[in-house]
Amino acid sequence: MAKDRKHHFVPVCYLNRFKQDDGHIHCYSKKRNNEYACGVDAVCELPYFYKITQESWWSTFEIEKDFFCSNVESPLGPMITNIEQSIKSSLANDSSIAKIILNEETRRSIASMIFIQFYRTPRFKNYYEGKKLIRQGISSVTHDFTKEEILDPVLVHALSTYLNPHMLKKVVSYLVGGQWVFRYSDEKVFLTSDNPVVWIPLKGPQPERFTIGNIDESKCFLYYPITPNIVLEIFDKDTKGLPSDFDNLIIRAESERIAGLNLNTIINADDIVILQDKDINSYNIEVKLKII
Repeated sequence: MAKDRKHHFVPVCYLNRFKQDDGHIHCYSKKRNNEYACGVDAVCELPYFYKITQESWWSTFEIEKDFFCSNVESPLGPMITNIEQSIKSSLANDSSIAKIILNEETRRSIASMIFIQFYRTPRFKNYYEGKKLIRQGISSVTHDFTKEEILDPVLVHALSTYLNPHMLKKVVSYLVGGQWVFRYSDEKVFLTSDNPVVWIPLKGPQPERFTIGNIDESKCFLYYPITPNIVLEIFDKDTKGLPSDFDNLIIRAESERIAGLNLNTIINADDIVILQDKDINSYNIEVKLKII
């Protein structure tokens, strides 16, 4: 069916938050250097991106329908709404700074969503293109393997990253143990892209263009625009210079911070940047993002 053809690698429930008042997403294509408006259905998707073609006991659309639609995207929308409501209520008295209460389970759920979003994109699938997994006892979040198998590109990508339970546990634990800060603006100012999770290593030279790397491969700073009003920043727990009470802070975002985050979002995009202001030139501000 035609409706099964479009596989979004950035969830529709997430993209809906970035719609303009007219119901469209306003996009900028880095590859074509043009701006355009389109419906949510037409952005951050590829035909049959998660379709399994190897004949196996995995069903053809198991990853797209059973894993992403049911187990990932269904809880994501309510999770974003809860975060948004908590932040707005915490800043109800117009204060510039507040605390948000997140229990361990909630932090793990948010961290899991970030982990999956980081690895599920074409950037990582392209990296694993042509590679094979041939080993005993391959396991995943949804299946266990008891024999050697040569897997198709969709499964190689999935089992090497977002369906790999060992990587999930390791990365989620790393993120949960970090220092979390929510930047908030009353106005819709934050951009997102076809690679919404921005990962910046703190060790060694920072790459001119963010590429493949494991989130906990080195000490890192990571951020994720949750809505056009909210960005979640996660600092490595050992980042020097952080105040002792930094974790779970809500801070009203200042213009320089907004500009720095947006510029790095543009850099991190493979192609599509989702704008708020309908002019990409308004974001071409030469500002270096200060991590702290």
